[in-house]
Amino acid sequence: MTRESERAASCNQVPELHYSLAYDRQKAELRVALLEGKSGDQDTGCHCYVLGSLMSKSGMVEAQTELKKKMLHTLWDEVLLFPLTEEEVPEGTLTLTLRNCDKFSRHSIVGELKLSLAGMEDSSGMAQWEKLKIPEKEPSTGHGEVLLSISYLPAANRLLVVIIKAKNLHSKQLKDLLGNDVSVKVTLRHQSLKLKKKQTKRAKHKINPVWNEMIMFEVPHELLRSSSVELEMLSQDGVGQSHVLGKCSLGLHVEGTERNHWEEMLRNPRRQIAMWHQLHM
Repeated sequence: MTRESERAASCNQVPELHYSLAYDRQKAELRVALLEGKSGDQDTGCHCYVLGSLMSKSGMVEAQTELKKKMLHTLWDEVLLFPLTEEEVPEGTLTLTLRNCDKFSRHSIVGELKLSLAGMEDSSGMAQWEKLKIPEKEPSTGHGEVLLSISYLPAANRLLVVIIKAKNLHSKQLKDLLGNDVSVKVTLRHQSLKLKKKQTKRAKHKINPVWNEMIMFEVPHELLRSSSVELEMLSQDGVGQSHVLGKCSLGLHVEGTERNHWEEMLRNPRRQIAMWHQLHM
């Protein structure tokens, strides 16, 4: 087999994970050693990591590996630790998820493995390869996505929001969006209070409009953690009426990437952080 055909064969493989499980009775914790992953593709622009989620009577606990540059074989050689009492072991369930992360911090699931801890003692400490279940593609919400960056300048007390572009915009109200202009309304909030709102210029709608427009707000540093930004994607029809195509909100009051984006900005003052966000109604 030639090197090219070997590479093609490996790219079509189901993703796999090389791991071992062990339970430490003295420390009452589950130890998950993650040695290596096979991603099954060569998307070299990405990084990847493994997220472990342990579900027990006490609730859910998560831990994850470092972000590593994605290769056909990615080495971690890390141990994830989960607090777990001996009584909870038989009914515990561990999920290991291999994830990609692109340059816009957009996370996607490559594959996952669900493990019951009931019979763990039989294979305790034994490293093994397991094929991951490839997730079904999530049905599209139909509202599209928006790419934006945020940054905070502490010396000037300025919050900068750059609306970059959007994709896959759709509306059930408007059958034909292609003739309509699209703009983004950005609202600064402090807790539940609306402080200021600004709007981008209109972009000719091509399903994937581009703005590359900066919006600036003055926000004192002590109010930043309790502030948030709400985006509304607006389409104006032929008679001048605006329709909301979708919206998203960034801040510590939400979950997922919308919260992660705000946290990244807080951790990295003066640095522009760009991420994609799903729009919803």
